[in-house]
Amino acid sequence: MFSCLGGVINVLFWNGLLALVVVILIVLLIFRVVKKVLILIINSVIGIFALIGFNTLFHANIVINFWSVIITAVGGIIGFIIVIGMHYLGWAF
Repeated sequence: MFSCLGGVINVLFWNGLLALVVVILIVLLIFRVVKKVLILIINSVIGIFALIGFNTLFHANIVINFWSVIITAVGGIIGFIIVIGMHYLGWAF
């Protein structure tokens, strides 16, 4: 009688452990996604301020639109330099 109860407890233990591991993996995945989105948002805000500051200081008239902000957000300083270079070469913005 007790051996059957031990088997049930063993199955419940492994099911609970599996559920715990799955929950931890889901939480880590959500954290990783939120962290990347937060970094993109911060880079976007910094990029907008950098473009506005560059326009103000050098009277460059770079158009601040969705694409210039995305390039600056994803590329950081390199993206900012790319946007400025594309503007002065006459390719975009």
